[in-house]
This record gives sequence, C-alpha cells and structure tokens, in this order.
Amino acid sequence: ILRDFPGLSGVVHSFSGSLVQAQRLVDRGFYLGLGGAFTHARALRLRATIQSLPLERILVETDAPWQSAENYRGQRNEPAFLLETVHALAHLLQMSPQALAEQLTRNTLALFHFQEKS
Repeated sequence: ILRDFPGLSGVVHSFSGSLVQAQRLVDRGFYLGLGGAFTHARALRLRATIQSLPLERILVETDAPWQSAENYRGQRNEPAFLLETVHALAHLLQMSPQALAEQLTRNTLALFHFQEKS
C-alpha cells in the first residue's frame, strides 16, 4: 500500500517486523517506533533487527496502556516507563542512555521538521 503513496513518510508505530521490512521502510523515509516489545526474552529477531537499523531512523514509544516492557509484563503500560525503554535500547545498542536520548531527540525534531535551537 505504501508504494501507492510516493513521498509519504512518518512513523511506523510499534515496529516489530523483519530487517527487510525495516530497510524498505527506512528507504522510503519512515522512522521506526520501538516500544517494550523488544525487551521480551523471546524477541531475539527483533533485537537483531534493531541492532542493524540506522540510529537516525529510530524513535521510542510506550503505547500505553498496552505493550509493556518485559519487567512490567501483565501490567498497565505507562508513559513514565519510557525512560526504561531508552535504557534497554541503549544497552542493546551498546551506547550511553544520554547519547541515545540526544539522538532520539534529534530524530523527533527531524520527524516534525523542527530546528534545534543553538
């Protein structure tokens, strides 16, 4: 369907697809929203896919009240848990949470076409 709308971009909410799907979406200009799904023990393929993604196309999200991270499994998800998602993603990508947060901020600003203030 997306091929029928050239130039369309945005965020693919709660991405959990394959590396091929991710590459096709990124090539079309999409950002990939990552939530708690990648923190679950059985999400091996998704974690491997995330490690292959360009950092400039990743966003994080909580999808409250659903899709809690592994440590909140079975509980209501809350936006307040976003920081834990960032920490888990930073660990997966072997970078500091601060550096990841800075990149995620740049990605968000780029998505919404905002300029960072100097």
